[in-house]
Amino acid sequence: MWLYDLPMAVGLPMFILLVVGGSCGILLVLRKWVFRVAPQGDEWDRVLSYAVGAYGVFYGVTLALIAAAAYGNFTEVDGVVLDESSSLATLYRSATLLPEPQADELQEQIVQYTRNVIDEDWPMQRHLEIPMETDANITAMQSAIEAVEPTSAVEVVYVQEALEQFQQLVHDRRDRIALTHLALPSVLWIVLGVGAVLNAILIGLIEVRNLRVHLLMSGMLALFVALLLYAIAGFDHAYAGPIAVTPEYFQDLLDGLFANEP
Repeated sequence: MWLYDLPMAVGLPMFILLVVGGSCGILLVLRKWVFRVAPQGDEWDRVLSYAVGAYGVFYGVTLALIAAAAYGNFTEVDGVVLDESSSLATLYRSATLLPEPQADELQEQIVQYTRNVIDEDWPMQRHLEIPMETDANITAMQSAIEAVEPTSAVEVVYVQEALEQFQQLVHDRRDRIALTHLALPSVLWIVLGVGAVLNAILIGLIEVRNLRVHLLMSGMLALFVALLLYAIAGFDHAYAGPIAVTPEYFQDLLDGLFANEP
């Protein structure tokens, strides 16, 4: 979608102009026809007011529910990314309890994995592609832990804890990757698009003598619809677009824990 390739400062105004312009265009097309066919008296306005009122409720509720679902998906992805970064931090701390040289090797692989998530995985996920580059780091971490030969009961416990934390990391990583294509069903976008067009048509059918007032009313409603649609589109693909989950949790590890650890 072209909106995902534009920063918000550019994409949002363009999208608003597109929706508002389309709504006003529909109004101008329908306006002459309405004045020609609308019956005398208040029957036209009365019937149309019922239709606009009922439609406004249905479409408004639909917009709200879909927006909530899209934001729910966005926060779910953000939570999964936070869980993975937390698992990395825990495993990094646990590595200090293992004997050398496996401890240094494990910590080195954790740091390299974190860099690769930022530099390799994230650009691919922004383009809705499944990343595979960090598989080698995961394998190297597992090999480092399995290479430890405990010499005491305490080291056995440390190795077991490291394995459990590694398994949690693998689980969290799998969740992050699996959510790359998480998005609203296409049928919901059809509902939103058709609903926006119908909204503009109903506004255009209202008999308003003053053209400026009519355009202002149509433009204000279209502006609000455009903002909601843009927000839904932004939250829809959590890794892509101007409203996206970023690798800031992993960058915080590189700048904080990994940089300060001796």
